[in-house]
Amino acid sequence: MTEPRTAATADRDLAALVRGVAALVAIGVSVALAVSHLRNLQLAVLVSGNTISTEARKLLLLTLAIGGGAGLALATAIYLPRRHGDGLRRLARVSRLLAPLALTGFLPTLLLRDAWPDTFKLTMAMAVFVVALEPLWRLHFSAYTSSGEHLGPASPTFSRTGRFLRAARDRLRVLGRRVPPVLRRHGPLMTVVAMAIFYTVYMSVYTIRNHHRFNSYTWDLGQINNQFYNFLHGHPFRCTALIREGDWSELRNHAEAAMFFLLPLYAVWPAAETLLVLQAVLLGGAGLFLYRFSVRRISPLMAVALTGAYYLYPPLHGAQFFDIHFQPVAAAFLLAAIDCFDSRRMRLFAVFFVLAITCREDISVGTAVFGLFLILTGHRARTGLVILIVSAVYFVALRFVIMPAFGTWGFAEHYNQLFPEGERTFGGILKTIISNPIFTLTSLFTAEKLRYALQLLIPLAFLPMRRIHLAMSVLPGAYFTLLTTGYGPTLDIGYQYSGYFIPYIFPAAALALAAMARPKATTGTANRTIHTIHTSRPMAPDLTPTVRQRAALVTMMIATIVATNQWGAIPPRQGFRSAYGAVSFEPPTPEHVQWLQGIQELQRMVPRHAILAVTDREMPHVANRLECWNLSTSYVGSDYIIYTEAHPLPQERDQFDAALRAGYTRVASRPGLVLLKRPGAP
Repeated sequence: MTEPRTAATADRDLAALVRGVAALVAIGVSVALAVSHLRNLQLAVLVSGNTISTEARKLLLLTLAIGGGAGLALATAIYLPRRHGDGLRRLARVSRLLAPLALTGFLPTLLLRDAWPDTFKLTMAMAVFVVALEPLWRLHFSAYTSSGEHLGPASPTFSRTGRFLRAARDRLRVLGRRVPPVLRRHGPLMTVVAMAIFYTVYMSVYTIRNHHRFNSYTWDLGQINNQFYNFLHGHPFRCTALIREGDWSELRNHAEAAMFFLLPLYAVWPAAETLLVLQAVLLGGAGLFLYRFSVRRISPLMAVALTGAYYLYPPLHGAQFFDIHFQPVAAAFLLAAIDCFDSRRMRLFAVFFVLAITCREDISVGTAVFGLFLILTGHRARTGLVILIVSAVYFVALRFVIMPAFGTWGFAEHYNQLFPEGERTFGGILKTIISNPIFTLTSLFTAEKLRYALQLLIPLAFLPMRRIHLAMSVLPGAYFTLLTTGYGPTLDIGYQYSGYFIPYIFPAAALALAAMARPKATTGTANRTIHTIHTSRPMAPDLTPTVRQRAALVTMMIATIVATNQWGAIPPRQGFRSAYGAVSFEPPTPEHVQWLQGIQELQRMVPRHAILAVTDREMPHVANRLECWNLSTSYVGSDYIIYTEAHPLPQERDQFDAALRAGYTRVASRPGLVLLKRPGAP
């Protein structure tokens, strides 16, 4: 009876030895690769084209061999002095502790910005890296609590190692207790407040710089500035930059009624800069609500980390820098609404809920999914039913009754492939989704859509997709982005459309982290577990993070840093792209300042009641007037024209020449700018 047991034990020991040695050798090779890449000044060329001299490649291979040899030497030094039980335990412990280093060889290339001309390949590489990294962090954190239990009781040597780790942990706790009580209690919140202030100031400064460098456009800062100004002067839903008609005409495109509630802020200084600062303030403050929601479920430090991931989120930066739009504005209101709903502050929830759904007609689709989510999970289902009904009624009334009364839908081309024959309406899209789900599903299978989805989820280490019910958080955004066909901006994190995802996937990430800290539910306790996930009352009073939770959090932090390094706007860098091109973080040049002064001087020559037509990049700077037209559409009917000679669009040049032929005369000029006047104009 003894022999079979001994043979089995020997087999297990051999397997454990091979695993430990192989792990340390792989770690050594990976670290050596990282060191070689960090020293390689031509790394971008190597990664993108495998261009390297024969001598350099031999040196690289030699370095990898040295790294593998160092790993083997470390394994030998750990195992040989204490063979069998204790040696294997020590080898297993060290290999687990060092496990995350097995992927360090990939980090220099993933962090290198100019080595990836193909964004799809970079995104796929990052996704594989993130998926592979989390199991390694699980091994790392498991080393603190286990060490190969099948090998029997720990020896004194291993016990001394454990005592050393426990002593280090206890020392950290002692240092933590020396922190003043006020900082211990309020330190995490103060950190989040500091991050919110930093984000708001940072984005305000750099978006205004970007605007003053003429990297804002008629679509959409000029358009929304003009609509705000008309709203302020008693002309609701009138935007002459887009539609040259009367009040309420803008409703054929979007129902952005939240402008009414934001008018007092705009009235302080009716200008484009006010709108840019307003958007930064709203998105910066929204992080506080995300923290409040998260800290009810996970530890304060984890909640701070998740909130930090929000502020570093590249799709948020892309939306922030692309003028102003009501999808990200609604995202801020929705994060506040979800927090108030969760804390049962229902009056405040109602306020933020109304602010959110009035931002745009399609925001209520997301709140309808939120109500459905509450119903399906059984958490406050009756309130969820009310939210679902209100959202659905609001959306249907606006989209199918009120808005069509003011004209045809202006964004039908975004869904060309989903329209049934003979129909180009929002309802037609719904008919295709319901009647032909296979066709709708296959329309998602493109490289661009996969790349976009990964760019949204990689910074969160795919946390919102860890539970089936939490995956509902991507549905509102998916409908308005992934279902579009042949329209690039909806699949680009440099545009505003990521605002559909942000208010749902970040709370979902907090719920996923909270779920990881609890044991898996049995059949009899499933409902209780789901209820616990979605409330602030834990199943047990102790919410100490588990190995899985810690691993997921650290992976999320690393994924956020890698993604932000490639696509984010913090800190300032060259190559950050938003909407139509790269963003410059430099102050406006003297030429920009002179140009801006010239525009302001010319527009002051135009009577406030006159009709002014303007070129694209100049529009946002002068759109705070009742009649401001987009020159690229047509000059006909305008009293004055401000035209740029520096960067005109082809259609603007055509309109300018036509205006001169029609008798418009030059009445003033500034460097790069010309002011034309129609004969007989005021």
